[in-house]
Amino acid sequence: MNWLNYLLQVNLYLILFYGFYRLLLRSETFFNLNRGYLVASAALAFFIPLMQSEWVRSWFVTEQVSQTIEVFYDPQIFYVAVKKQAHSLTLGDFMAVFYIIGILVGIARFSGNLVYLGKMMKLKTTQKDSKQAFSFFNMLFVSKELKQRSTIMKHEFVHIRQLHSADVMLFELIAIFNWFNPVVYFYKNSIKHIHEFIADEVASRNEASKADYAMLLFQEQFGVQAIPLTNNFFNSSLLKTRIKMLQQERSNQTALMKYGLIAPLFMVMIVVSSATLANKELKNIESKIDGITDSHLEEVTVRKSAREVLAEEGIDLSKALIISPALVDEVKTFQQSKQDTNKVFNAVEQQAEFPGGMEAFAKYLQDNLKYPEAAQKAKIQGKIYVQFVINTDGSGENFEVLKSTENESLDQEALRVLKSIPKWEAGKQSGKNVRSRFTIPINFQLSK
Repeated sequence: MNWLNYLLQVNLYLILFYGFYRLLLRSETFFNLNRGYLVASAALAFFIPLMQSEWVRSWFVTEQVSQTIEVFYDPQIFYVAVKKQAHSLTLGDFMAVFYIIGILVGIARFSGNLVYLGKMMKLKTTQKDSKQAFSFFNMLFVSKELKQRSTIMKHEFVHIRQLHSADVMLFELIAIFNWFNPVVYFYKNSIKHIHEFIADEVASRNEASKADYAMLLFQEQFGVQAIPLTNNFFNSSLLKTRIKMLQQERSNQTALMKYGLIAPLFMVMIVVSSATLANKELKNIESKIDGITDSHLEEVTVRKSAREVLAEEGIDLSKALIISPALVDEVKTFQQSKQDTNKVFNAVEQQAEFPGGMEAFAKYLQDNLKYPEAAQKAKIQGKIYVQFVINTDGSGENFEVLKSTENESLDQEALRVLKSIPKWEAGKQSGKNVRSRFTIPINFQLSK
């Protein structure tokens, strides 16, 4: 899994998890449960892409993808190359640079806030006229000038005991590396809201009524500067929400059923993550194929048999259907029952063959494939897997791109050339011409 794929998955899961919270849990007064959900869901978003289930993955590995892994005429690649001129930055390069700049800006801002907080803590004893009240981990500052100081201190001690600052730091780091996703800032605001709701609920017990505690919040609220990275008792942006939540009727126990929906939501995440593995085995085979093909683009040489390549991948040859002369004996018995010439065979006793053999086929492809000009200008390259069927008369049909580069011009060029191939010598099973299936990898590569 490359970094971009991982990053996109993480942010998708952050969006889904937060959407669930916003829709179902936000208005509930189970504040500690909501805090646990926000922290756990944010952490899980980073781990779920790594928690891919082979059992779930099997739902998404289609017959065609499996066939691409198991069915090759021979493990070799046909290259189409053009000379590459001076190196130039691609859109992906600009995106990576832009992303890194965003991270550096976030780190600089975070470091600046830490420095500012450090200065505030050092100066707290000299600012006798300050009306600040905040905490950061086990550090507490409540001005002696504040009224009902004991109640405010109880509020801040809740933040300290429950390590609310750890949550704040976690979401600051998440925001640095996912700065482009608006949801991470909603996460940051929501966790701070939850912290205040939890502390208010405890501290309000020190007052005669919740209305008195609400008045305390209101009295000193305005004109007080918020301190970054801390839990501030006085926070004007949260005033209305905190007072509203103080007066809100407690959620009944039946509302806890909403939290039971977290389990199916988690399963959805695992399914989405595991589904991305559908092409993982194919990519492993691709890398093996790349390793055994000749480095010279003018020649195509097979250095290992299909048996050797797939055995190294741990594929059970007793079950695989591999079109390769080396495996004829193993599939002969299996194929004897398939005598219907209308059926497409994945393995036959005598392989269909291009006129002149595979070297001639490679030359035919290299002579006829043209690198699309649009793809060259866009610096697009990649490997395409095309599947087709050789009929009993040697003609080709059912040409289909199994794995694309996601560039239509490259796909169309591969299909154009393969659809024009001359007739082959048909494959034979028990002495009869039969239809057989092939998968050909074609690599469009800009030469260095």
